[in-house]
Amino acid sequence: MLRRVMRISSHRLFIIISCSLLLFIVWKYHRSPGLLEFLSSRRENTCHNLLHLIRKEVTKAYRSARSGETRLSLEHILNLLSVQSEDKFDQTKSSVNERPEVCEEYWAGGKPVPGGDIADDVFKTKPCDRIPLEDLVEILLYAELCDAVYPKITIQLAVGNFGNSFQSCKQIPSVFLQRLPKEDGSAWLQLSRFGRTKYVLVGRNMVDFTYNTDIDRMIRAMNDPKVDVVGGAVRLEPEGRWYAGCYQSTIRNFTLRIHPGHDISSKSCAYCDYVASPFLVRREQLHRLLEYRSEFSGALTFVEMFLKQKQSPEYYTLQKVACIDVLFHVAGESAGSRGQGVAEIPKHIWFNLAKHWTLDRIILPGPLDYKWTCQELDISCRIYQNAGVILPRCCLDELSGCVKGFLSLASEHNISAFVFAGTLVGAVKTYGGFLPWERDADIVWDPFAYDHLRGPINIMLKERFQCDLGPVRLETAYGDDVKACAQALNTSCLYYKLRSKSWSIDLWGDPHLEAYQANGLINPTQVYLDGLWVSTVPNPGRIARHRYGDNVLGHVQHWQDYGLKTSWESYANFEKKDFLPCPAKFVRHACLSGNYLPHGNIQFQDLAP
Repeated sequence: MLRRVMRISSHRLFIIISCSLLLFIVWKYHRSPGLLEFLSSRRENTCHNLLHLIRKEVTKAYRSARSGETRLSLEHILNLLSVQSEDKFDQTKSSVNERPEVCEEYWAGGKPVPGGDIADDVFKTKPCDRIPLEDLVEILLYAELCDAVYPKITIQLAVGNFGNSFQSCKQIPSVFLQRLPKEDGSAWLQLSRFGRTKYVLVGRNMVDFTYNTDIDRMIRAMNDPKVDVVGGAVRLEPEGRWYAGCYQSTIRNFTLRIHPGHDISSKSCAYCDYVASPFLVRREQLHRLLEYRSEFSGALTFVEMFLKQKQSPEYYTLQKVACIDVLFHVAGESAGSRGQGVAEIPKHIWFNLAKHWTLDRIILPGPLDYKWTCQELDISCRIYQNAGVILPRCCLDELSGCVKGFLSLASEHNISAFVFAGTLVGAVKTYGGFLPWERDADIVWDPFAYDHLRGPINIMLKERFQCDLGPVRLETAYGDDVKACAQALNTSCLYYKLRSKSWSIDLWGDPHLEAYQANGLINPTQVYLDGLWVSTVPNPGRIARHRYGDNVLGHVQHWQDYGLKTSWESYANFEKKDFLPCPAKFVRHACLSGNYLPHGNIQFQDLAP
């Protein structure tokens, strides 16, 4: 805390000194109008840039905030900033001598005309000397056949199989044919390298152009609000089904969630993480987005493209919008794979993305919930038992399987058993789960029933749960004489190590079962543990607090990660322990630092963002 205060104080001191120096220079040279004008301009530009950066960060925080109260506070800050930044500095205006890309649009009002379109003549454009559309935009298409398309605008058309469509394609003016057998990232990248216009319209799955695909409107949205990618709504052809085409995406706890909706909009355009429609983008931006990876095909090309730039710190986070009034006609369900949206892509196609991104679960609109085992994804749970990272869900599932398997078999054979230590703390802190940085599990059982444990339970653990019970370890000089041990000592008498492929579970045979000391209660206390109610100590929260310190609800990684010899050493005060550094070999979304708070359990639960 002291270091944090010192850092803040040092930063403030630097600002004070800098501002004082600036004021001194202005005072000393106040008679020099040229210098004053220069300093004023520099200071104004610096403030403008700083306000712009602050607004971007606050906007990012607003979009990721879950609490309505937090969002209202951030929205208030954004409104205050917009007075100084958005309205004054963010608008892109052409200089006097520069031709505009589009003419200014204005609201003309109007009433519906009988037999006409209610949307006709409502928005109009002021006449101006603008850059011709064909000099600004080139359209990229990948098609199985050709039809009439936008006149004048150059079209780079990739055809998977020339076949009978070759002649019809040659007859369309301004169309340049490219034979690219596979619709993947490299194909779109190659198409985008033929032309020289500032913008390209990536016509993914487009089957027709109509006046509803308003490219001028998209160019306006590029510059007001200032964004990087502009898409729109989609209409599936020939079914006629309409979708807004705007999705949000998150990666947390090794789970990718893609769901429709938006949280911010401007000028009838919704901000999105993933745009399902064709989209307008600056050519140089598209080159940067597609160069890093190209083997995914179809819709996954763009799912991965947008996901990469959002999740990877080395990439600039794009501002992407879908304008509700811009309509694209795209291939429908009858078109097979070309007509697949994110919800229609089969699980086996998603597998490649899951493996590349180390995701063991993908949740899609529907809802669809795709899960894979660690074995299917070649995930080594032992590697992830590492300081600075959380464990994949499939690894915790493996641990849970053995723990619940043992407790279920103990119950079937009427053997008293309960969870304690770190396993109990996990159930208390997460409201029914395992700690995401767990290293083992701890169970206490009744050693008077060791014959059952070494006999039928041992066999069923292996057959039903793929868990192996190791040899017994005698904890006292009384050997396996549990009765003598119980009378003489207040400690564990027998110990077993239960193992799965990646985990070890400590089984302590203690004849003095604290959980079954009723103290006036009718039944032992039970805690919820990953779908199973299991016995534990009478007051789980009290034991956890007394065992691990006053900030037991705060998040501190396993004691082994801190190089401690035992868990009895004091280390659990989260205010004194930052998350440990994340090794570079792990995917970024697995890192505790930068992704998770040192308190709160909702962030580890399977909730929609």
